[in-house]
Amino acid sequence: MRKRRLMRHVSMNPLVIMSVLAASAALVPMASADTAPAPAATENTSRLFSAPSKDLGADYTSSADEIVQATGDAEGLHILAARESDGFSFYEIARLKRKELSDVGPWTGYVCTTGSGNYAAAVYAPSVWSNKAGAYASGAFAAVIRLSDGKVTEVPDRVQLAYFAPGCGAGDEVAFTSSSATDTSVGSTTVISVDAATGSVSSRRTVDGYLTHVTPTQKGTVGVLAGNLVDLKDNGKTKLSARKLSKVPGPMFALAASENGAVDVGTVEGGSSVISRFDGTAFTELGRAPKGKVKLLPVAGGDAVVGDVKGIDTGKAPGLAKHAVDGRVAGISRLGHLATHSVFSEQMKGITEGIGSARAEGAGTLTVKATALKTGVKATKLVDADRKRPTSDASLPMGPTAFVMSDDDDPSNCGEGGPETQCLSGTGAAVHGKIERMETPCIVKRNDPKRQALQASANQVEWAVDQAVHGQLTSSRPADWHDTGLGAYTPQGLFPKPQLTGGGEIPAQVMLGILAQESNFKQASWHSMNGDSGNVTRSDWLGNLNGIHGYPDATLADCGYGIAQVTTGMDGAYPDPLDTLHAGAVTTDYAANIAAGLRILGEKWNQLKDLGMNANSGSPAYIENWYMALWGYNSGVYTVGANAGLGFFNNPINPSYPADREAFLRYDYGDASRPGEWNYSEKILGWAENPQRTWDNQESYVRPDMPLSVLKTPPYGLFCDASNVCDPAASDPCPSWNNLCYWGKSVEWIGSQSTSNSSTENLRYSLGSSEPELQSKYDHGPCIDHPSAYTNAIIVDDLAEHEDTYGCGDFEGAWDGKFTLQVGDNFTMQREDSTYRATPYIGNIDLHQLGAGYDHHVYFTHSYGYGEIFHKVTGRWQINPKLLPSGDQPGNRYKVFVHLPSHGAEASVGYDFIPGENSSGAERDHCSINQGTRSAGQETWFEMGTFTFWKGGRIELDNIQKGATGDDNVVFDAIAFAPALYADPGVCSLNDGGL
Repeated sequence: MRKRRLMRHVSMNPLVIMSVLAASAALVPMASADTAPAPAATENTSRLFSAPSKDLGADYTSSADEIVQATGDAEGLHILAARESDGFSFYEIARLKRKELSDVGPWTGYVCTTGSGNYAAAVYAPSVWSNKAGAYASGAFAAVIRLSDGKVTEVPDRVQLAYFAPGCGAGDEVAFTSSSATDTSVGSTTVISVDAATGSVSSRRTVDGYLTHVTPTQKGTVGVLAGNLVDLKDNGKTKLSARKLSKVPGPMFALAASENGAVDVGTVEGGSSVISRFDGTAFTELGRAPKGKVKLLPVAGGDAVVGDVKGIDTGKAPGLAKHAVDGRVAGISRLGHLATHSVFSEQMKGITEGIGSARAEGAGTLTVKATALKTGVKATKLVDADRKRPTSDASLPMGPTAFVMSDDDDPSNCGEGGPETQCLSGTGAAVHGKIERMETPCIVKRNDPKRQALQASANQVEWAVDQAVHGQLTSSRPADWHDTGLGAYTPQGLFPKPQLTGGGEIPAQVMLGILAQESNFKQASWHSMNGDSGNVTRSDWLGNLNGIHGYPDATLADCGYGIAQVTTGMDGAYPDPLDTLHAGAVTTDYAANIAAGLRILGEKWNQLKDLGMNANSGSPAYIENWYMALWGYNSGVYTVGANAGLGFFNNPINPSYPADREAFLRYDYGDASRPGEWNYSEKILGWAENPQRTWDNQESYVRPDMPLSVLKTPPYGLFCDASNVCDPAASDPCPSWNNLCYWGKSVEWIGSQSTSNSSTENLRYSLGSSEPELQSKYDHGPCIDHPSAYTNAIIVDDLAEHEDTYGCGDFEGAWDGKFTLQVGDNFTMQREDSTYRATPYIGNIDLHQLGAGYDHHVYFTHSYGYGEIFHKVTGRWQINPKLLPSGDQPGNRYKVFVHLPSHGAEASVGYDFIPGENSSGAERDHCSINQGTRSAGQETWFEMGTFTFWKGGRIELDNIQKGATGDDNVVFDAIAFAPALYADPGVCSLNDGGL
């Protein structure tokens, strides 16, 4: 065993140890609620066709056909499977989500089925990562799924989130890709080959350039590189050779392996989708369809062209089937008996995650639209993802990752069974050597009760945008608004409306679309519903890809705050950070955050104007004309150098996006489950045209005035010509991706603009109107109360001062008790190599605050299994020792009540009763309760029983629980101690050893 040097932990984070004082005052009594079972998930019939004999054919029960599809929401990426013999009854066969990621919202991804039909492969990631070039290219996760029982095996590599990945073809080999491409460089591509049967990585090989559509065929693995179909062969331990086979005949939307090693591709030419075959020598065109009206998809033994196929001849293309079907096609079953049109979670209409409920509101309720290809019968069905396919292996275990497990005596954690050095670093590399590097540079810290963000409702957000774009967001925020301790201000007094070069104003729906895409209208974190407070919505401000296992790295932090993800001035590592008032308002006030975000958008418009770059007439009044400014809002405007302009990542002709795509959200909200298929500008205009929905399924904001009924977006090849060495007819139009590919001039796609052909804003709220009332998802109980009639009880809350988020007012606590929250095991260990083991920096990542519970504030984390000391959080409730007798005296008996919130609590937990040093022989005791069911959905005082305390006596709760998986919320709320004369073991059967 290695020898290590121990040191006391000196926290640089004031939240690692938090001590607060209890309050005692005249409170409104509340009766304890009875125990109630957790609400059950809604049961939906999963069979797609109500009369399968008629709709699928009389022999459907003997069919071997099946289909695998994927769609995401806040619960993860749902992998759905259905067999024709069951009438295409959809079940969730697996659910992919990384528990170590915190506050990331909905998930997205793609799935394919291997040639044998026995396995599926998937890539998955948080949807918001599609907005970031680096995360999009190499930040996603990978897994293979055994379809017989749903067993999931993780692939250790981080991979690309793209519509052409993963690549399944002949056999059970799967190809994942990881790209180093950025907005300024094409980088290189690594191909990770995986044996789906074992989940093991067989090779990792890298090639220079942006490699797409990597697919195993019967004659080897192919891909597309620099516009050419290439044959991929190992060339040493780390290198991959790419031998050119043929030039691909245009911008692509599909590639599929067919019979005998043939390869079929889908490309675009003008207004047509073109299907062509490579037979080993050259591409031959097989036919055309209107653009976007045909799809090329893998099936058993080959591939299929599906949709408007009347113009496509497959007679000389063995292995390529064709199926005529009306409407957009999303997927096809292996034997070609079912085509899906869309598969999406109802939640993707607008993120409505409800913390502490039996399931996230809307999540897991999936809409499947499909056509039976034999009969042409169409069907739409709501599917409950919680219904599982019957299996002989009910546990559905997660297979091991392919991490190399070293002989290390560090404790295991991460739920992956590996040593701490391996799990936390991911690669076995040294963890950061200096504790200071773990301190985030983001200037407003997490879990500060004075910096809680109130989750505004959609009506308030729309009101704020309507006012802000016209410089009318001047509602007064008085000093100490919502108990922030900040001075008085007005949102646009702090962040004035941007002055656009040439005059004019930003249309409201442009900003509303940004808020929908950036944060789903969330000023506070995903844990907070409308009317709740909580930590601010953040980007990766810990520098660890939003993980809860990796140590923070200040050098990689992304300090994006709130509903508009404001970064300017919020990072202390850069010059000119915002002062306390401005930064505090950006964090806590949705209106100030919107005002700040609006200025950033205006800056991008002005930068483009300074470069002489206009869209259409250049008038800011028309929503379509903001296309390039939105491009710059996401990936930046390059204002210096010979090739100033806009980078290639968001160019609509970038081969990362399918060339046949429709406008975002124009078909249905299912597009929101695959945001990586559209560039940033397209997504924003899509949300402007089709408003996000609220938790009660209402449109969050009004649509713009659209004379053409839709927003007219530019042709995808418009930003590609000789000026940026770009060939719009090529499958990789600008292979270098460097500054030569920047777009730097004006464009026009509408002609002479007017309100008859271009869209303008539509305001719901009149200018100068007052802030509308908050529409709260949950009712919040009285600010200050005592359990039942015990008005003399000592209340030890998780906060000392009662915060004013809901108008409770400040209330100074008496020195009657103290609450302490300890994160981790409160010490660091320095290893021989000078790296550190610092559990407080891990445990604090998964600690949150929420506007629920006693006085509308709780801290919460998640329950973890034994041994997970890195994620241990311990709460201690202690009566002031001055009020308790010494151990040689009779103890003080109290009837103990724990306060449970109406929402936010889920776990079964154990409270430890510690009497303190005494000569009476009183010993500690334990009480386990289910925090979720005991609250019964109400703010509740739960009576536990009586217990006797002496000096040093206390109650403790931590989140390390037997069998815990890291999923359920553990809440730290108030505890009341009511003086009692007689012992009463209560529900907890407490062993009250007092005299």
